[in-house]
Amino acid sequence: MKSARRRAFIERKRKKGKFFGILVKVFTPVFLILAIFVFIRISTRYWNGHDKVSVAFREANGDAAITVMDPKLDEVTTFTIPGDTQVEVARNFGTFRIKNVWQLGIDQKAGGSLLPETIRNNFLFPVFLWSESSAESLGTGNMGGILHFIFLPKTTNIPFGDRLSMGVFAFRIQDLGRSEIDLGQSQFVTKETLNDGQIGYVINGPISQRLTVYFSDNDIADENLRVNIVDATGAPGVSDNVGEILEVMGGKVVSVDKKLSAENSDCSVTGNNSEIIRKVSDLFSCRVVKGQTDFDLEIQLGQKFAARF
Repeated sequence: MKSARRRAFIERKRKKGKFFGILVKVFTPVFLILAIFVFIRISTRYWNGHDKVSVAFREANGDAAITVMDPKLDEVTTFTIPGDTQVEVARNFGTFRIKNVWQLGIDQKAGGSLLPETIRNNFLFPVFLWSESSAESLGTGNMGGILHFIFLPKTTNIPFGDRLSMGVFAFRIQDLGRSEIDLGQSQFVTKETLNDGQIGYVINGPISQRLTVYFSDNDIADENLRVNIVDATGAPGVSDNVGEILEVMGGKVVSVDKKLSAENSDCSVTGNNSEIIRKVSDLFSCRVVKGQTDFDLEIQLGQKFAARF
């Protein structure tokens, strides 16, 4: 009798173990898939499948470049800036050839952000994302380079989920949807003797709308965004430059209020559209604040902002 009960107990235990084994085999892959999906979702901040996204990088020959991905038009456009172009480096680091900005950022502990900030300030292109490794493959569609960009980016400020989405988008774009604009072969920069006495390129007057149109933001342009700038920087030209960059994005600066210099103030932004506020905050590294404004967007600039702009 005991033997029969023992055999029944062992059989029930065997069936229970088999059942749990099946559950583990079924649910482990499902759990892994869900975990990967959640990880990609929480590491995707900038790519939403309809807004343009721009990435700045340094090419192997020293040229600077920006790749603009436009999901709405299924286009990828890469702008190349000759490395010997003379620019005013962001954060008041002085005048350099743009090919030296990447290393300058490393030397000055500013990292890769110094390159897009310098491009933004000189060319008015609203770009803040950057990658050290294989970002040029986004423009060419090279599969190996894109995989390198996604999984082995070296240093970058682009989260994994965004790199994955950008890579998938760039790979599927056909050749007809790809274009490259070499500023060295255009009238937008001209050859001159630079400050160091050697021949190089300088920016030829105001940046043409033929270039900046590639960087307009669909949401901002569709909103007919009215912008107010509160300028407490005490520095000439900073608010003008910020206003020009916002207008490239599609906004309209309708007011600039000059205030007494605010020594302990950096940058803050408020407005009616949370998504647009986030975009402007990301671009200029501003603090988002809640407040009342008579404008669609208001950005306040202080001395600390001018020191790092």
